[in-house]
Amino acid sequence: MRRFVLLALAAATTAAMTATPAAAAPEDVANDISAEVVSPYCPGVSLHDCPSAAAVKLRTKIETWLQDGDSKNEVLDRLETEYGTTIHAAPEAKGAGLLAYVLPIAAVLVGLAVIVFVTRRWTRGPGDSPPPSLSQDDRNRLDAELAAYRSGS
Repeated sequence: MRRFVLLALAAATTAAMTATPAAAAPEDVANDISAEVVSPYCPGVSLHDCPSAAAVKLRTKIETWLQDGDSKNEVLDRLETEYGTTIHAAPEAKGAGLLAYVLPIAAVLVGLAVIVFVTRRWTRGPGDSPPPSLSQDDRNRLDAELAAYRSGS
């Protein structure tokens, strides 16, 4: 029985790995692309959200390219060739654009380190720190004063 379960599991895993996902409809890929690029007609707005007539035409053109058999990468390359690298809504993860991805992660890590450091400092009990060191002269004077205090004089 155990052998049968293992074979069935292996067969299911192999079938899942070799199955090809259904191709997305050109309209869906066009929507994905228009959300990933900045509109050349509405500065600071994605092509998907730009209401201008020119943006609608460009979205239609993208869908036509996809229906004609272009891949998503080919369409993105065409847009970059036509409108420049600033068409991308997110910077490339190389060169100076890499900072846009690394700096937020570094800021979070530094913030967590500060929180841990401050929390440890605030929660430290009085017995956690070593007593102050005294010179022998100070210790002798302290012992003499404590002895005088205890004797009541």
